[in-house]
Amino acid sequence: MHHNKELFTIGEIAKFLGITRRIILNYEEHGLIKPDVKNGDTGKRFYTIDTFTQIRTIRTFQNLGLSLDEIHSYFHNSMDITVIIQRFEKLRDELNLNIEKLYERQKATSSDIKEIQLSPQTIYRRKIRSNSIAEKTKLLRDTALDALRIYGADTSKRLYFIEFPLSDPEEISYCVAVPPNSQGEFIEHLPAIKAVSFYHHGAYEEIPTLYNKILTYAKEHNLKPQGIFRHVYLEGPPQHQDKSKFITQIILPLENE
Repeated sequence: MHHNKELFTIGEIAKFLGITRRIILNYEEHGLIKPDVKNGDTGKRFYTIDTFTQIRTIRTFQNLGLSLDEIHSYFHNSMDITVIIQRFEKLRDELNLNIEKLYERQKATSSDIKEIQLSPQTIYRRKIRSNSIAEKTKLLRDTALDALRIYGADTSKRLYFIEFPLSDPEEISYCVAVPPNSQGEFIEHLPAIKAVSFYHHGAYEEIPTLYNKILTYAKEHNLKPQGIFRHVYLEGPPQHQDKSKFITQIILPLENE
């Protein structure tokens, strides 16, 4: 029986949170919680609403990727909170990228042009002249492999994109998102910039026919392009052959006002 109506049994806590009794006992073993009341004869545990809230917080942190040791340090103020904030911000950015991709798959016929803000990022850039779609795809994959082996990936950004000047479309920059602290040859730190963007659903070969569409939009809205185009691949060059499934973000970076 309850000692009073303000206490919950371990079974009730487990039911409310959709977890097992063993998980709650494991939290006790790690020193994260303790019973607010414990029956000495039966060993039954009872918890207040405050402990229920703490268990819920522990579970949330676990689901976000923190270990029980890290959560223990958090509760005991023995860790740098900035580390958790940065990890959660990175997770948020990764989730936003995947949500964006799912929305684009959902509205596969949409091609609305939007003005956007590109966030700062660090890239590994290699410039190679090419006019073949097949060759561009291979060069992009090869550049990505080189960058990942040397620096790793910034998973909060799209993995790779190509960039080229409007005056010379065959001078391709193959760019891969790498961690912000990367330093070395071929590393560039891109600032935040404004841009005009839309998504193309279909084969890569169709993309050049769409450039006038975005250039016309920029002109009509008195926006000054930097003179380059950027193609961002939401999932990278796909392996399957159904080209209607390809999703490419076409970006026209703008001059700062």
